[in-house]
Amino acid sequence: MITLPELKSRRLVLRPLTAEDASAIAQLGGKDFEIVRWLSGVSWPFAEGEAEAYLDTVVGVDPLTHEAAFAITLGGVFIGVVSVIAPGDLDELPDAPSIGYWIGRAFQGYGYASEAVETVLEWGFEIYKSDAIGARAFEENTRSRGLLRKFGFKPYAMTERYAKALDRKVSNVVVCLERSDYEARRQVA
Repeated sequence: MITLPELKSRRLVLRPLTAEDASAIAQLGGKDFEIVRWLSGVSWPFAEGEAEAYLDTVVGVDPLTHEAAFAITLGGVFIGVVSVIAPGDLDELPDAPSIGYWIGRAFQGYGYASEAVETVLEWGFEIYKSDAIGARAFEENTRSRGLLRKFGFKPYAMTERYAKALDRKVSNVVVCLERSDYEARRQVA
């Protein structure tokens, strides 16, 4: 089993989530419908103990077989979560890891999500030795889809997933970033 590293970007530190992050997750994300509405596995209203239950599934697990979940921090302040999920999460791309993320609303619009995704993509390609990384976003989530497109993710498939907070199935766009496209983009930058 590998241990999650601390990843640094220009403004952010991505550190492994810990059990102590439960209250920050609940306060910043879980109690804000405008965050929860875009996450398929989160209840609304946010259930007591839901953050702790999530952390029980990601803290101390092998990221090569489960989820590598990082707290996004800015100057030591918790502002969101970014994760790379081991291959198998997306039926449409079973051999590719996938990424997911959310940023607290007060921290949106400053490029922090882009910076966190860029940082974790580099780590994800390196650690999973995969030819591609996938992601999915609600079809209506134009901001998230735009962020993924910015990094070269291309539409791959459509699917439906049940969204707990919305209590219905939601159309999702599955996107894929090929390693060759990622490396070509990095060489240009």
